Amino acid sequence: MSNTVYGGDEVNAIILDPGTYNTRIGYAGDDFPKIITPSYYGEYSNKDTTKKLFGQDLLIPRSNFEIKPLLKEGLISDWDSTILQFNHLFNQLKIQQSEQPLLLTEPIWSSTEYKTKLIESVYENWQFSGFYVAKVPTCISFQQGRPNCLVVDLGHDTISVTPVVDGICLIKNSMKTNYSGKFLNSIIEDYLQDKNIVWEPSYKIKSKTITKYPEPAQFQLKSGIETTNSYSQFLKLQMYHEFKELLMIPEKGQTEFPKRIFELSTGQQITLEKERFQFADCIFEPKSYEFKNKQLELPPSNGEIKNLNPLNEYRPLKRFKKSEQEENETASTTPNPDVEVRGLSQLITHSLNLIDIDLRSSIANNIIVTGGVSLIPGLTEKLYHELTNNNPGLKIRLHAVGNQQERINQSWIGGSVLASLGTFHQMWVTKQEYEEVGIDRLLNQRFR
Repeated sequence: MSNTVYGGDEVNAIILDPGTYNTRIGYAGDDFPKIITPSYYGEYSNKDTTKKLFGQDLLIPRSNFEIKPLLKEGLISDWDSTILQFNHLFNQLKIQQSEQPLLLTEPIWSSTEYKTKLIESVYENWQFSGFYVAKVPTCISFQQGRPNCLVVDLGHDTISVTPVVDGICLIKNSMKTNYSGKFLNSIIEDYLQDKNIVWEPSYKIKSKTITKYPEPAQFQLKSGIETTNSYSQFLKLQMYHEFKELLMIPEKGQTEFPKRIFELSTGQQITLEKERFQFADCIFEPKSYEFKNKQLELPPSNGEIKNLNPLNEYRPLKRFKKSEQEENETASTTPNPDVEVRGLSQLITHSLNLIDIDLRSSIANNIIVTGGVSLIPGLTEKLYHELTNNNPGLKIRLHAVGNQQERINQSWIGGSVLASLGTFHQMWVTKQEYEEVGIDRLLNQRFR
């Protein structure tokens, strides 16, 4: 098996892209993943037995049924349950592990200890013919065909800004905050709590009468259905998702705000005007919304990723040595590191100013905007205007895929493109090589 040569066109590699909100899996070379499933699992307790459920089984209401997350900020937090979910997905696709290699994506802020456990878990639990770990921004850069770019990923848990040079992530110049999709969920929750608006899962509603806020909701609940709080919170994510579809980024100087009506499962209708613009604008100005319930408020974050020990940090070759004057100019244009909170535009500007001056113009010309939160109407337009004003010496160009499904699944599609390349066969690491050279050497030379 160790002498097998894998060609990109010959091998049907498996691409597995675990995210905080959804996990995607499919075959290299395909346009879209075969399965998109929630990154959660259900733990069903019945007398002396405990059973773990995944996928569509999570939507069926049961008593003694707890829903728990598998990942946090893109990193696996429950290893045993995640391995069970991956097994469940492999069985659904009827994967022949001895004949198919596996490409697994990971975020850039994974620690050496995390990556070690990830690699060891894959080799100990499965028998894939080859294995490779690819960083999410690298996959996105390949999907766009731009080896030098700045990947701005607006996901469920985090917003990350990562410079990519020659397909390799510059980890020390990257930024990350939590002012993203989950942050918007907290704002919506605080808004509903402040107005004393009641939400109930639709499966509990027996009958309802349409009412308009501030008139209270009029509905009857079904009897005999007792579910856990974690199950209700899981279903609430869908309500947040529908609410966020009404959000829009305001234009500069906008004074008129079109009304939209949002109807809850209880039949109560809420008229949204300025709120849906204010909530969305918190992506750019996180402190612009004042939480009534301080427990929902996030701790301040300036985007700097701490406690990272990047192995073999990639250092692009410089065409010439910087003069003392250029060094001083770079220092003067770098934003104050003591800033407590950075919104989206400030994150990107700060990251651009950390990049080597020789690379800055090409990176600024290739800014890729991706992730579900980036679909909010008006976001890319405002981002372009703010970046242009903040960086007058740079030519800013944003690249955002128009297809909604492609934008959401961009990291998986990038992995599919990457593993399909004819030259990628030399990147696969077999179990025999893992056993021969050891994890430390793999981390230094193969899984950089």
